Amino acid sequence: MLSITHASKTFYAGTPNERRALCDVTLELATGDFVTIIGSNGAGKSTLLNVIAGSLPLDAGAVVIDGTDVTRQPEFRRAGLIARVFQDPSAGTAPHLSIEQNLAVALDRGHAHTLFPGLTRARREQFRAELATLELGLEDRMKHRVGLLSGGQRQALSLLMASFTRPHVLLLDEHTAALDPERAELVLRLTAQVIAEHHLTALMVTHNMDHALRLGNRLVMMHEGRIIRTLDGAEKAKAHVSDLLDMFADAKGTLSDRSLLV
Repeated sequence: MLSITHASKTFYAGTPNERRALCDVTLELATGDFVTIIGSNGAGKSTLLNVIAGSLPLDAGAVVIDGTDVTRQPEFRRAGLIARVFQDPSAGTAPHLSIEQNLAVALDRGHAHTLFPGLTRARREQFRAELATLELGLEDRMKHRVGLLSGGQRQALSLLMASFTRPHVLLLDEHTAALDPERAELVLRLTAQVIAEHHLTALMVTHNMDHALRLGNRLVMMHEGRIIRTLDGAEKAKAHVSDLLDMFADAKGTLSDRSLLV
């Protein structure tokens, strides 16, 4: 489904500020894989999502989605294949539009449409049914502006919008980091539910190792632009946070960055 091969990305090349964000990264995801990605600050986690989404070009390597090489395609060309939920709850929605208008835009993402997508009776019924699955009462507030919602409500809405068109790849970039613990747990529960129900292929970047262990069927650990460890299946299921800390320390050769992963 998703193939990243020998991906490399360097910022400020040839200057004193040169930084290699990705160093020959190769990662393969099968359909339905849910991969969580952890690592210290600057490990390359978000850069990896950015090159998959097309918001950053690769210096070398390739990105293939469902057999289509999208390496040189700009971000808007990949919109029909990829959906993304960002850390900032306001990033994935238009605050001045209503809930139903945001959903209509999401439904038409990646397709040609008129100046503004239509809000037919059938669409409103579809939106009401989809919103009801969030169990937040938003199905009764469809005409309310999204800017009036709480951060957790907006993030739940962003997740629903991202899954609307059944994307080939769903990217989750620390999408609970800005939420309080209660709302974060709600969004994580909805994340697992949406991915399982629609059999989506997903990558989730997180600094929370407990979340990384609880969600998904695979775990990838990154450091300094490289994948330094992967856990699959039973190995991931029986791992604990302390095990991840030890793995990171072993791979890095020092304990100095443990606090950055927690």
